[in-house]
Amino acid sequence: MSGFLTASSVEEALALAAADAAANANAADVQTERAGAAAAPGAAGVETDGAEALRVLDLHCDTLDRLVLSGDPTVPGGFYEHNAGVPRARMSRLDDNDGDVSLARTAAFRWCQCFAVFVPDQLRGDAAWALFERVRGFWEAERARCADKLAAVRDGEEVRAAFAAGKTAGVLTVEGCSFLEDDAAAEVRLDALAAAGVRMATLTWNAPNALGSGHDTDAGLTAFGRRMVRGLEARGIAVDASHLNDAGFRDLLDAAELPFACSHSNARAVCGHPRNLEDWQLREIAARGGVVGLNFHRGFLRDDGADATPDDLLRHADRILNVAGEGALALGSDYDGSDVPSWLTPCDAVVTLHERFAGAFGRATADRIFFGNAARFLFGL
Repeated sequence: MSGFLTASSVEEALALAAADAAANANAADVQTERAGAAAAPGAAGVETDGAEALRVLDLHCDTLDRLVLSGDPTVPGGFYEHNAGVPRARMSRLDDNDGDVSLARTAAFRWCQCFAVFVPDQLRGDAAWALFERVRGFWEAERARCADKLAAVRDGEEVRAAFAAGKTAGVLTVEGCSFLEDDAAAEVRLDALAAAGVRMATLTWNAPNALGSGHDTDAGLTAFGRRMVRGLEARGIAVDASHLNDAGFRDLLDAAELPFACSHSNARAVCGHPRNLEDWQLREIAARGGVVGLNFHRGFLRDDGADATPDDLLRHADRILNVAGEGALALGSDYDGSDVPSWLTPCDAVVTLHERFAGAFGRATADRIFFGNAARFLFGL
């Protein structure tokens, strides 16, 4: 969500998506498949050794901004206000903090975390780029300081190496590309994103920018936004359609040549917030080999925004599985950027969600949701 809210190949990816779509053509067949997965947890190459740590790949958190901006009232986004009661010393380090995500909590898992640099709507152009560079600088400093616990990764081999070394794997992403304007700096900044290791980027946050708009308006992608889609793809940066409004999503279908993600979005049929996805959008993402990260934000799980229960998350997961197939659903927690259910924080509480998913859908499907589907999309694993 971000801004703190209060309440190895395209062909292989498309083939997998097509197989999932076919499997979901008959609902009875889907339920039979899931029951079989529960009875035979070793299916689909999923590791089932009880000694293995649970694998987690979370497509979205706002931990970097929360740690950098908690003590700064001059930057919009709500992090300063939200953390006013938390001692600054407890919100300054990636390895140990009082937020949702810390390396101390991910250490017990084989955990790959996408760390977003969130850029608020109020900042554009050079001011937005300055904030990106500020948060990226913190990321680089924490990478160096926590080198025994954290490895920045860009591909599957680096993920495997991080896990083998007992480290958390970290992926740098961007939420809100308002630093891209239709000027000579745009291509330079795209190159800088790629050089920094950014692997995924949302085009917008909630308001319009030079590329398109979030759900604050109904404007689609601009011509410049379409060019930037191709520019991101050409540099190996996956397009993230979370926050993009419905018109922009339709335009993205025409502009995108590679699979794309919605890193932290849910099913609009279950909760009607416009940040969630209609069934037709879920089908399009799956058909193109993309993924949808299940968002833990209470306001996207329930229409009343109340503290969500495990059953609320199960309803969204079940809808996405049945509409988009079992290769499309992943995790996109929105940790440290939204109000998540009380039983799902801090981040090591996700083990409870894995148990619920395994009970409802089978261990193999739960493992794909928690790691396999996103690892296939980002790294070809």
